[in-house]
Amino acid sequence: MITPALAELIERASGLAIERGGVSGALDRFVTERLRVLQISRIEDYVTLAADPAGPEQRKLIDAITVPHTWFYRDLEQLHTIGRLISAMPNGPVSIWVAGCATGEEAYTLAMIGHRIGREVSVLATDVNENALAAARRGVYGALAVRDVPARERRWLIEREGSFTVEPALRAHVTFARHNLVDPPPAAPRGAWDLVVCRNVLIYFAPVAAARLLQRFARSVREGGALVVGASEVVFEPPAGLELVSSGNRLVLRRTARPAIAKLALPRAATANPVAPSGPPPTSPPPIAIAAPSPEPAVEPAVRDEDLVATLVRGHALFERGEIARAVAVYGGLARSHPSVAEVWLFLGIARYAHGEVDAAAQALRASLCLDPALWPAGFYLARAYDRLGRRAEALQQYDLVAIDELQPLALQSDSAVINELRAFRHDFRNAARRLSTERSAPLRRLLK
Repeated sequence: MITPALAELIERASGLAIERGGVSGALDRFVTERLRVLQISRIEDYVTLAADPAGPEQRKLIDAITVPHTWFYRDLEQLHTIGRLISAMPNGPVSIWVAGCATGEEAYTLAMIGHRIGREVSVLATDVNENALAAARRGVYGALAVRDVPARERRWLIEREGSFTVEPALRAHVTFARHNLVDPPPAAPRGAWDLVVCRNVLIYFAPVAAARLLQRFARSVREGGALVVGASEVVFEPPAGLELVSSGNRLVLRRTARPAIAKLALPRAATANPVAPSGPPPTSPPPIAIAAPSPEPAVEPAVRDEDLVATLVRGHALFERGEIARAVAVYGGLARSHPSVAEVWLFLGIARYAHGEVDAAAQALRASLCLDPALWPAGFYLARAYDRLGRRAEALQQYDLVAIDELQPLALQSDSAVINELRAFRHDFRNAARRLSTERSAPLRRLLK
């Protein structure tokens, strides 16, 4: 029952990509039933009916494919990071927008966290699904939804006949409203939000829609505020006005007045230019902030052994400032004078990938893995390079290796913000590789039959 016209309507109306997150199955079942109920024989006629944004059918369609699935205290480690962000906010009430709140568990969780750390929080929780919002406003949950609530926070839940109702005192800090993420952000109490939380939502969005959404988030966060996305939705290239910063062992996007510098590509769900390595290989430029093409830099002189680490650090600094071509030259000079150092080939590969030299990047990353198979970032970037080169079977093999292996902490000679980002997201690289391996294996195996 799914046609290109229906898929285009859904993406235009909600930003959702029907091929992601099991949406297509729910959609097919819903449309089949609606055709029967409405006594419509042609899918084209149903698309025309649902195309009216003010009509009830479009809302029913969007509700059917945005099936909520969440629970209280989901991803405790990331919630610790959010707690640190709230604690560090300036004095006064903290305004939080939870975008894509589903049935409300996350919004109530943030209110609990705010109360525990002694900060007054005001949470606006929004979703496009009216049925989910109705459940959120009721604030009544089953045992499965509250299974991870810490004992000290159970006082906010009134247990009655196997269900748990959120205390009125906590509900007073949370407001629910319908909002479509393809629309402008809701107004914040003081003009901009202190914190925007949008976890496990972008994975369902089409690339262009996700890129636009990130830009909207960037404009809606106050200077010094932050955006938190899901652990598997780490942004490759922050939109203008946001930069990746470390908080504990997680990364968040912080609003800054300074221009965003070039950032290391990290795994997340698919978007357009600021995208993650999920779904079909991107056709846009590599997902790292890339400056305009530069002339090929001069060859760097040979580096003495005692200067190896200092030269690596110089290359990292150039990369972080967005001077990718100069970083390539530095790492390339090191590769000529220290061809047996895996770390050198790793960063040469990453820099060449960022510079758009995908074939050369693959060669450098293969050299890094041959010298040190434990350098898992080289395996992940090699899979990305193979993807962009159209070598799908080899890409899948590399994703499988990263997904299966127990990724060890990086043992590197040099240090930099780039390396800190790699270390912080060791588990997220593995999770992203697992997801990509699963998503790509089925169609590839069908092709190879």
